[in-house]
Amino acid sequence: MYLKIFSSIIILIGFSTIGFYYSYKPIYRKNDLLEMKRALLSLSSEINFFSSITEAILNIEKNLDKPIKNIFVKFRENMEKRRGEELLILWEEAIKTGSYETYFTKEDIENINLVGKIIGSLDREFNIEGLNLIIEYINTTIKNIENEKSKNFKMYQSLGILSGLMIIILLI
Repeated sequence: MYLKIFSSIIILIGFSTIGFYYSYKPIYRKNDLLEMKRALLSLSSEINFFSSITEAILNIEKNLDKPIKNIFVKFRENMEKRRGEELLILWEEAIKTGSYETYFTKEDIENINLVGKIIGSLDREFNIEGLNLIIEYINTTIKNIENEKSKNFKMYQSLGILSGLMIIILLI
């Protein structure tokens, strides 16, 4: 008898936790995108004032929060270790190793990978315009997340609790 009650509580807590995780996932993704937007805005202004991308990245990473900071730290370390390689390859490697800590989707990662192509060019104006395009993508994605969040937030929470209750009823 006590085993059934204990098992039911564990099942309910487990499914509720899963429901809450999926309901808060878009919020965490939005926070990561906002931090990346802040980093790219800083990079855009740093490109205007500094000639070296390494200096610009070093100035930016001081003001960032994790996990986005880890991406820029890895990118700077890659640039210092492997001079002469294309910035695109170094940026993609930094994104690949740092994105597992973020809540970015595959589409987000593909669009953020464009930063490597953009900052690899020598033209400052092209760099700034390209970064502005990625920032615009982030802005539209954040608006979409806000729209989806209002619809799906309570649904995922309720779905987690109700799934747990359904399994408990089926097992008892």
